[in-house]
Amino acid sequence: MTAEKGEAIKEKGNKHFLQKKYNDAIHCYNQALKQNGEKAIYYVNRALCYIKLKQWDKVYQDARHCLDLDPNYIKAHAYVGQCYIEQQRYDEAITCFKQALDLCKMQNKNFGDEIQRLLRYAQKRRFSLMEQKRIENEISLQTYLRSLIQSDKERRMQLRIEKHSEDKDSINSSAILKHYLSKMTTNHNQQTTTTNLGSIVPVSPKLTSSNGTETNITMDLQLEQALRDIEQSTDQSMNELNNLFNEVDIRRKRREIPEYLTCKLCYDLMRDPVITPFGITYCRSCIEENLYKVSHLDPIANKPLVVEQLINNLVLKEIVEKFIKENEWVNSECF
Repeated sequence: MTAEKGEAIKEKGNKHFLQKKYNDAIHCYNQALKQNGEKAIYYVNRALCYIKLKQWDKVYQDARHCLDLDPNYIKAHAYVGQCYIEQQRYDEAITCFKQALDLCKMQNKNFGDEIQRLLRYAQKRRFSLMEQKRIENEISLQTYLRSLIQSDKERRMQLRIEKHSEDKDSINSSAILKHYLSKMTTNHNQQTTTTNLGSIVPVSPKLTSSNGTETNITMDLQLEQALRDIEQSTDQSMNELNNLFNEVDIRRKRREIPEYLTCKLCYDLMRDPVITPFGITYCRSCIEENLYKVSHLDPIANKPLVVEQLINNLVLKEIVEKFIKENEWVNSECF
């Protein structure tokens, strides 16, 4: 009698859910649990209500409790995966959705399309996150290389000045370098050059020598030409670096496979596309596996379909091959 009462309360909760009265439904599932004790379906139904209310901590708790009672409960795996998506734990979400899909095939359940959609979403979010990190790493690398080139420029200038002044008891090499850089700044009308001038304090042409007297800096023409050569060499290196990163700038754009080139079952690039009599294209391996393991229906059109009716979509295959050729990252990145 208690079990029957618990089931009746659960059905009442289901009606509340259909009416979008999620809190009322949760109350009914709570009562059903008190009547019937630990039943996995009550937890998974309540978890779905929490999904609608976006109370993800409670979704996770109920879905996990359901899996403790029944490790093969498909919806519970999917709900845990949704919680992981909310936490941006995409690898774990993908694992949950794949487990749910495997269970769908084993149990011959036909609600795998929604799980496929969730899997695709998790894969895209994961890929997007990886792309963002890649872009940030490329920018950091460019900044680091620019700083190395700039530091090397100043080091080479310093060494050249020291070599020029080693037999002279005059102005120290650091003062000459600062004077030269200050002079270059003035010549460029205070515009930013390849040296990090923000860290350099311009000095007066009148500096103190080693014997304590003030002297004017007269830049040796040979030394000045040597410093200009270093400047030009640095500019050339900087330009080459900028050109290199300009070439890969296209790769900095977010890489995404167009929707019309993705399979509606695995949501990956269709390398071997086939079309059904209903005008829907899938990966050959995906649709054949679906027909053998899930049902003899087109999963989108929901109409009878057999393998013999599949036709190679040669037009789309040519487009896919062109896309791969123009986007080499397709073969190095995968969902």
